[in-house]
Amino acid sequence: MKRKLFPIVVMAAVALVSASCSSSKKTSNDMVVSRNNMAEVDRGFLILSDAQRALTANNNDFALQLFGKISGFDSKVVSPLSIDYLMGMLANGAEGATRDEILKAIKANGLSLDEVNNYYKVMMQKGSGSDESPVLSIANYMAVNKNVRIEEGFSRTVTDNYMAGMESLDFSSSKAVRRINEWCSKQTNGMVPRIIDSTDPSAVSYVMNAIYFNNTWVNQFDADDTRQERFQGYTRDIKKVMMMHQEHKFRYMSNDKLAAVSLPYGNGDYDMTVILPNNGLSVSDVMKPMSSKDLAAIDKAMTDCLVDLKLPRFTTETELPLNDVISELGAPTMFMPGKADFSNMCKQDMHVSKMLQKAKIEVNERGTKAAAVTAAIMTMSALQPEQPKRVSFHANRPFAYIITDRADGAILFMGQFTGE
Repeated sequence: MKRKLFPIVVMAAVALVSASCSSSKKTSNDMVVSRNNMAEVDRGFLILSDAQRALTANNNDFALQLFGKISGFDSKVVSPLSIDYLMGMLANGAEGATRDEILKAIKANGLSLDEVNNYYKVMMQKGSGSDESPVLSIANYMAVNKNVRIEEGFSRTVTDNYMAGMESLDFSSSKAVRRINEWCSKQTNGMVPRIIDSTDPSAVSYVMNAIYFNNTWVNQFDADDTRQERFQGYTRDIKKVMMMHQEHKFRYMSNDKLAAVSLPYGNGDYDMTVILPNNGLSVSDVMKPMSSKDLAAIDKAMTDCLVDLKLPRFTTETELPLNDVISELGAPTMFMPGKADFSNMCKQDMHVSKMLQKAKIEVNERGTKAAAVTAAIMTMSALQPEQPKRVSFHANRPFAYIITDRADGAILFMGQFTGE
């Protein structure tokens, strides 16, 4: 049976398929949703409405556009969903053009803020699931300057819908830096140990989202089969990478632009789709024309094949400034002193002085660990099928990858490996 929408990075001409085969955990200061501590939430009853499914597709369009802006030539990883959560919280604090631009950037324009909030609330609840070990946790947090009063309505909204912890801190003290970084490290199991080096005493708040993913392949690689092999990057130099290898049945498709294989995790709630551009094409050539509709069409084209699979074992870390990227994607006003309007968050005249994300992914024979923290610094503006066909998928050149929620198609992480 064909599965629902899944986000992968593929060419626009997806119809031309030429070769296919037959939680809530709570402390005094923060809240986390994770798959093993929300047993009271039944994923089967958390069904998205048509409008919410449309928003998932729109968020995926935002993810693809974001990745197109930052991909470049070196290895990168980013969590678009982490940015979505942060932008959703900021939208609740914003008013007028500032709010409109934020919602437009994440492709949520046309929906009411209540609809957007309910969507993210449901998505956090769907973070719980049936795997016995925790594989996904999502946390939101606001560190607030002790000298600033946050509007009660905003506090209630982000607490109820985003399960955000809120904490008053002295931003002139090094203890605030330590506390904020401790939160990041805790929510990412140490993968992102720090997000800031210092706090600005004039800052109003540090608004943050953290996502942590840890899951094992359904079909794990045998470490004894991992060998050092050649990898052709974008430079003339031939790289050497540790290449994992297995032959197994996977969902696979190919066309005149690319080949794609889907590698499931755990009980099948999540998967990684690896997108390998055909020889002569770059990851950028494949990714930039993409839309969420293209992704769905590729998923529909995939069939079970016996795949001779080679995939590098790799670790990638990225620190990504987001001010310019988010501005280019349609939300510049929130970064402008004197023009940004966050009056629903605080009556102080303030703007987002800095937005950034730190992300890390580790892919090995057993599975995948990935984490991201996205932060916005708010500063006062004046302050059984037929026998499958045998195919080969050797990722020995730059490729893209995406980790997604299989049920709803929401992109959790996406990146590229170029050997650099």
